Amino acid sequence: MIGQTVSHYKILEKLGEGGMGIVYKAHDTKLDRVVALKFLSHHVTAGQEEQARFLQEARAASALNHTNVCTVHDIKEDEDRHFIVMEYVDGVTLRRKFPVKKLDDAINYAIQIGDALHEAHNRGIVHRDVKADNIMVNSKNQIKVMDFGLAKLKGSLKLTRTSSTVGTLAYMAPEQIQGGEVDARSDIFSFGIVLFEMLTGKFPFRGEHDAAMMYSILNEQPESPRAYVPDIPESCERIIEKALEKNPEERYQTIADLVADLKRLKRDSSGTIRAQSGVIRTMGKSETVPAPSRHGVKKWWLVGTLFGIGAIAAAIIVVRPFDSSPSSGRKTLAVIPFTNQSEPEREYFADGIAEEITTRLSSLSGIGVIARSSAWQYKGTKKSIKEIGEELAIDYVLMGTVRWSSGEDKMLQVRVRPELIDVRSGLQVWANTFDAPFNNAFAIQSDIAQQVAGALDLKLLSPEASALEHKLTSNADAYDYYLKGIEYDDRSSSRADREIAIEQFERAIALDASFAAAYARLARAHASMYWFFYDRTKERIEKSRIAAEKSLVLAPNLSVCHEAMAWYHYHTALDYNSAIKEFSVALELQPNNPDVSYGMAAVFRRQGNMSESVKYWRKSIAGNPRASEIARQLGETLTLDRKYEEADEQYQNAIRLTPDNATTYGQRGLNFLLWKGDLLSAAETVEKGLQYGRSESSEDRLLSYMEFGIALVHEDYEAAKRAVGRMGETFGLDNQFVYYPRSLLLAQVEAIRGSSTTARTFYQSSLVTLQERLKENPEDERALSAIGIAYAGLGRFEDAVRAGERGRDLLPVEKEAWRGSYRLIDLAQIYTMTGDYAKAMDLLERLLVLPSDLSGRWIRLDPKWKALRGSKRFQTIVESRL
Repeated sequence: MIGQTVSHYKILEKLGEGGMGIVYKAHDTKLDRVVALKFLSHHVTAGQEEQARFLQEARAASALNHTNVCTVHDIKEDEDRHFIVMEYVDGVTLRRKFPVKKLDDAINYAIQIGDALHEAHNRGIVHRDVKADNIMVNSKNQIKVMDFGLAKLKGSLKLTRTSSTVGTLAYMAPEQIQGGEVDARSDIFSFGIVLFEMLTGKFPFRGEHDAAMMYSILNEQPESPRAYVPDIPESCERIIEKALEKNPEERYQTIADLVADLKRLKRDSSGTIRAQSGVIRTMGKSETVPAPSRHGVKKWWLVGTLFGIGAIAAAIIVVRPFDSSPSSGRKTLAVIPFTNQSEPEREYFADGIAEEITTRLSSLSGIGVIARSSAWQYKGTKKSIKEIGEELAIDYVLMGTVRWSSGEDKMLQVRVRPELIDVRSGLQVWANTFDAPFNNAFAIQSDIAQQVAGALDLKLLSPEASALEHKLTSNADAYDYYLKGIEYDDRSSSRADREIAIEQFERAIALDASFAAAYARLARAHASMYWFFYDRTKERIEKSRIAAEKSLVLAPNLSVCHEAMAWYHYHTALDYNSAIKEFSVALELQPNNPDVSYGMAAVFRRQGNMSESVKYWRKSIAGNPRASEIARQLGETLTLDRKYEEADEQYQNAIRLTPDNATTYGQRGLNFLLWKGDLLSAAETVEKGLQYGRSESSEDRLLSYMEFGIALVHEDYEAAKRAVGRMGETFGLDNQFVYYPRSLLLAQVEAIRGSSTTARTFYQSSLVTLQERLKENPEDERALSAIGIAYAGLGRFEDAVRAGERGRDLLPVEKEAWRGSYRLIDLAQIYTMTGDYAKAMDLLERLLVLPSDLSGRWIRLDPKWKALRGSKRFQTIVESRL
């Protein structure tokens, strides 16, 4: 086929051939790029099962968008020849690198492979043929995992008979060989073999023929890599040993856990691997190299097992945040804001002391600590300790007082008196008094946290003890500014509070250039300014990046620094894979921090991975049970996933916790519309939200927009116009999803009621507003979608489609599942207005299977789709999703 042109791909050379197909290098003449084409082998073309598996490879790989996964561009058919269009990887297979001489290089390759598999497993995809020949190393020394030809998608048709095996024998997990159930843990076993090979150039299991190889995998202990490479760290050997456990239940349960151990190994190890030929030994049994202490190994396994149980418990507990039953052995605690007994302007310091103690105790694995936002609800409370304990389901409360005074030398002094109380008995377990001059006051919280841990008889691991002792800064004034910055940063998401917080953090850094936590909070504040559309400049992004990177250079083992880098990736670059990596490290360093779980949940939602998102929302709720915002966010996620009844339960819970949060009412009203098309319940819910006052806040603008939509369904055009009037000049000024000038919404009211002349006037007015917006930010995808609607209303159909498609392309749903869905909704509206009904229905059909704020019941009611209602296809689409 060399030299032939298939479709618009010119075949350049043959790259390789396998059991499923032949791969060619080709030139994409349409997009002027080099690609790889994989054709199904002719001898299996007639087989339906092979064709189905071939198509499954394309679906599996195309579902993945990750740096370390070979990208699938398209799937084509030409003259009965099926082929997949893939990214061309300029490099060699990983096997060509074996054995890898430098341990650092081997670990880096392994982490990248693990990250690729983690992405696949999160998407419900099991590779089932992980091996060195399916992994490429490109010219930039970057891993690309290839060939999902045997991949199994969660919920997909099983393409092999129960007794058959798939994969490459030398890499198969025991359950694969035996024809059992294959899941992500099977990939982990195969990955363990790749890791062993990478270090030694040998297989851990041997056999002269297939039967012997199968026997070895099923019955024999794997060889030890240290038989060939004696200076491999014992921790590396343990990683391989755990990955190669024959029983899946004793193996790593997730690839994320394995990658976390690799990252720890990377931190602790560096150098060159020296291979040697010598006595072959099995793991844990050696006559030439001392085996690891069996006691040490058992302890290591126990820690891993307890961590796994804890993670599962955190994911499934809904009502009771922590298991504090006597049998669990895990104590739970809330740090109530300390009472300020000095001037009101010192309030921030009392709050800061309590918050820092909360943060330090959250780094301990032996205790569950309630998050700040739940504990802070009891600031100044008159509730008894027993009532607080019952509401939070905890064992202990830490509370205290803070008093300032001047000493004989007129130096400012602070006295902190904390006390730890047993909730069940009401007795004081521990108390102490801490006095310090102002210039050393910031050290008090470390002493308190250490003494509380001692009073609770917590057995601390070495890193945990270090975390308690860690000193954020040695400059008292810098710490003072840092606490003030946190106070404003946590107060609200308003621009004013963000700007004040940034100013305070910058002052802290000016006094102490090594203040890593201050850099971290500064990075988050800058990223937040960009995310909320207060400042969409590249300079703002750079400020966030520089501060986050500086914090990590200064304190690479501080959780808040990795958290800051995660928010930078999330809120500025929409680099969700990198954000997940950083949040994972932060969670590893501070496993009880519900704010990090919150970040994980938010990022998974943006990726469209709703099951993982829900899992982490629940984990965040477990550590923050009285935070209505998290319950609302969980409800919002369930709405996107069309689990409307479960979503309504969460909205009700959020309203119970915070009855005056207008946003929750708006979301619950929308859920009623999507769930049941229930206009009455939606209207009543919105009205309840509006009873807390009408203003131009973002929350009330959402409620007014709900009023607007409900009024249009009822053809109450005057009510719709009144609702628009309450939204301010632009609905979505600080909204990440839409940007609709008031005139654009009024234009749609007039168009729906049939007043075309008035509608045209409003469309023209909105066009001016939107053009001004695009002068400020030519790549505002929200404004491009909106200007497309305006063009369509003015009859400028080509301009309309061009703008709408540009908005979609700037933020495709593949890059951002949630915001991207709004670009598709706007584009479907543009297609409807321009008369291209087929394309409009294509998008609606797609949106109804993607996570989105659309449902069959609402589409049937929404007047923007009125022109489509006479189509049989439209009726079929709607009815299929009721």
